[in-house]
Amino acid sequence: MSTTAESRAAASTGPNFAVPGEPDAAFYGRLGEAHLAPLWRVPGTDAPEPVVTDVPHVWHRRDVMALMDEAATAVDLGGESDRRALNAVNPARRKGTTHTMIAGYQLVLPGETAPAHRHTPSAIRLMLSGSGHTMVEGEPMLMNPGDLILTPGWTWHDHRNDGDEPMLWLDALDVPFVQTMNAQFYEDFPGKQLQPLTQAEDASTNRYGTGMVPYGARSKTLHSPLTKYPYAATKEALAKLRVDEGSPEHGVELEFTNPLTGGPVLPTMTCGMHLVPAGNAAITRRHTSSVIFCAVEGAGHTVIDGERFDWEQHDFLAIPSWSTYRHVADDGADAVLFSMNDRPLYEPFGLYREEREEQS
Repeated sequence: MSTTAESRAAASTGPNFAVPGEPDAAFYGRLGEAHLAPLWRVPGTDAPEPVVTDVPHVWHRRDVMALMDEAATAVDLGGESDRRALNAVNPARRKGTTHTMIAGYQLVLPGETAPAHRHTPSAIRLMLSGSGHTMVEGEPMLMNPGDLILTPGWTWHDHRNDGDEPMLWLDALDVPFVQTMNAQFYEDFPGKQLQPLTQAEDASTNRYGTGMVPYGARSKTLHSPLTKYPYAATKEALAKLRVDEGSPEHGVELEFTNPLTGGPVLPTMTCGMHLVPAGNAAITRRHTSSVIFCAVEGAGHTVIDGERFDWEQHDFLAIPSWSTYRHVADDGADAVLFSMNDRPLYEPFGLYREEREEQS
């Protein structure tokens, strides 16, 4: 038989595999040199549930603000930085509050301005104390405590404190996700100035914030056209829902939506507000998305995978993916918690899963 014929015969009967056994170290070394990884040694490929490396953690306002006070004396806006922000880093990560989101406090002192810029990551602002303006695409929005302000990706935005007390808010951005996708872009406004005002104050609230929308309006973006969700309206809606549902002891919750689509406010993050009655607990749940909660009102604790984390007003905490959690409000006052969740990243691919306790 010719050499060519022998080769064809060998191909027809398949390769001559050795009897299976434990490969030696030299074999794994050759795989590494070839930039290959054996599937049977890749962690998590056959795990029955998600393998999560992030850990739950709470950041207390009183602790962070002691450091923010130092930052206020050390960092002038427009000097070393255009933003005086302290980002929360998950103890199990080098950066990021969760694997997709980053949160932290931002401070603007009376008379200060933070010049305009834009970036592909989307941002959420939850006003905690003080009062002032954030400008988004030429629209000035007055920020009061509890208000939710959106800064969608690649929109010009700046901040201005024309009041007599510091502005403090909670930032949350999808920076870790955008960076993982190699899609982060950034641009300063020309001359690193404030952007010109081209719309009336709270124009988007006047147009879309009444529960009705202009006739014939159609969604032109992936984000909500409403860039401000006032806390007064949110709190009123929570109170009415609580009455409508018979004051359930586990509380009520609302989700902020895009008024044109009914979907999430941003393509990568959804936001909600949760009321837990005094001395009671919210339902127990877990889901594949990660979530960050901030206490708008009240105090209490959250039990995450059996571990207790205490919080009070304006503290915030990170809950990793697929972690079981339950909020409990202290006696004496209801607790109101704001949430930002990366669920929209999971749903289009059928990857979102949630389990919750059954209610009687």
